[in-house]
Amino acid sequence: MLFVAAMAARNSNSELKVFYEKLINRGKKKMVAMVALMRKIIVIANAKLR
Repeated sequence: MLFVAAMAARNSNSELKVFYEKLINRGKKKMVAMVALMRKIIVIANAKLR
């Protein structure tokens, strides 16, 4: 479920898209960048719930 949310955010949310592309440009593999994006979504959701 989180993977699908990360894929959607990667394509539509400009801030998260820049974050993902920055990781790719640094040489990270696509799956590693996607997991980092999923973690970032969790951190953002946790902060909003507090």
